[in-house]
Amino acid sequence: MNFLFKRHFQTAYVAANAKAAVATFSSRFGIAKWDMMDMQALHGAASPAKMICTAWVGEMMIELIEPNPAVPSIYCGWNAPEDNNLRLHHLGFLVDSEHALSETKTHLMGQGFPIVMDGSFGDVLDFAYADTRSALGHYYEIIWPKEQGDSFLAGYR
Repeated sequence: MNFLFKRHFQTAYVAANAKAAVATFSSRFGIAKWDMMDMQALHGAASPAKMICTAWVGEMMIELIEPNPAVPSIYCGWNAPEDNNLRLHHLGFLVDSEHALSETKTHLMGQGFPIVMDGSFGDVLDFAYADTRSALGHYYEIIWPKEQGDSFLAGYR
């Protein structure tokens, strides 16, 4: 059974400066409506991201992640100094249940792609990142929206 590449809904970039990246997406690509979340204000200084910005373009969520350099994570060191602020980091895929999340993680690990980060945002969503860089050049994120997940997926049609 094919577990992968179903329900692709998110394209995510690491940005050295999230506000500058929002300005770039707004001026160059016409994406002007953004939800900007100060992750350190929400989750404290130990958050791996300083800021996360999301915007919907049809059914596609664009996510911009500004890493917190004080916290080692899969986001840090992603941009090379010569990068112009942005670099593709991961693609996000939705699953319908906790079982599907677990099954997809098991499948990815069985293919040699370790789960390098996972977690939960309470009743909103659970997530996991698989390190698929060797095969795809980016990470693969699995997201299971839970009871309160409607707020996260408000733009998804």
